[in-house]
Amino acid sequence: MLHMGNGIFVLGEATAAPRLDELIVRHRPMVAVVNATLRQADDVEFALALAARSLGRTRVVLVSETLDEDLLGRALQSGTGGFVHREALLREILPAIRQVAAGLTFISSTMITRLRDRFPAVINRVGHRLTPLTRREAEVLALVAAGLSNLQIADKLGIGAGTVRSHLARILAKLSARNRAHAVGIAYESGLLTVGSPRRR
Repeated sequence: MLHMGNGIFVLGEATAAPRLDELIVRHRPMVAVVNATLRQADDVEFALALAARSLGRTRVVLVSETLDEDLLGRALQSGTGGFVHREALLREILPAIRQVAAGLTFISSTMITRLRDRFPAVINRVGHRLTPLTRREAEVLALVAAGLSNLQIADKLGIGAGTVRSHLARILAKLSARNRAHAVGIAYESGLLTVGSPRRR
């Protein structure tokens, strides 16, 4: 699919973290598609480590065999640009790569559905529950969904990291969200965010 004249150029392939790391350093691709099972020698998840240290130079699309909410939350915090469920790979890998290359965030539709189904009571009241968010809190939530860390959010908005933490604490409290990933799921289901775009409507 990636070689079918669709404007995507594959610079290399690897089956081990050291080799993939070497290819990324050599070619500096816009996007690296990484299986979630790929680990570094110290058992650290390679995709998340790569996203955290690349600072946007190479954006990461994570491919996961499972709909792991904790993995999604850690991926967003690390700066991972895309989360694609393996079952939806053929349908979603091309739009995921394109959107992540454009600086957007892509979350697999099956993960969004899982978040909706996991929290039906929350979703039923989501419109009402998003109302209390201030404009700045909505901006912070959108940047969390875009995969930015607290420090990156602080830099982008011109505020302190402590202020970002305070905003996040209020967001979680207002949405009754258990963690960042849960809050992002609520925002997508509410229509505040759309799949593939962290921008506010």
